Amino acid sequence: MTKIKNFRLTLRPREVARLLKNQHGVQITPELEASIEHTLSDVKRFLQPVALYTTVTQSVAEKTAPLPLPVGGVALSVVAATIGPQLEEERHSVVEKDALQGALLSAIQQEAVTQATQFALRLIQEQAKGEECEMSAPAPLAEGSLLVPLAALLGLQRIGVVLDPAAPHMPPYARLIWTAWTPVRKSGSKRSDSSSRPEKAAV
Repeated sequence: MTKIKNFRLTLRPREVARLLKNQHGVQITPELEASIEHTLSDVKRFLQPVALYTTVTQSVAEKTAPLPLPVGGVALSVVAATIGPQLEEERHSVVEKDALQGALLSAIQQEAVTQATQFALRLIQEQAKGEECEMSAPAPLAEGSLLVPLAALLGLQRIGVVLDPAAPHMPPYARLIWTAWTPVRKSGSKRSDSSSRPEKAAV
């Protein structure tokens, strides 16, 4: 189990603009682009990125949650990341008075959570590469019963995210994803699957 915090997030103005246009139907103007740049600089004080991740063997994964691991999968990595609730609280305080600003903060929040998640994923990818494995496309879990066992596996409360067991869902300022490890098949290699298994879970 690994916890990382206070890492730097590089937020992308173009991605924030894309989210505003595609998800909120906002017309992007030069004035709005300038506002995005200014707001990105201003909201940094609200961001408190922290992430948890762990990797377990296939047998442990199967006992933890019925996830659809690919054929040949030998391990499972689970990642949870959050930027803290402050930006969401700020969005709530302005959305009724200024719908556009509320949409902008929502788009920034989504981009920030994405970047926090990607930061942890890059660390896991290095570990997988060292074990001669490749990772499946990250699959997000936003709600549902699978969240409960995976949250327990990670100790999600360690990053300030507590789920309601009766109706578990991730808050908008946090994300949980999983990805499977599969040994890289090399032409002519006779290495067995068992030799490609991670010896132990990442710590």
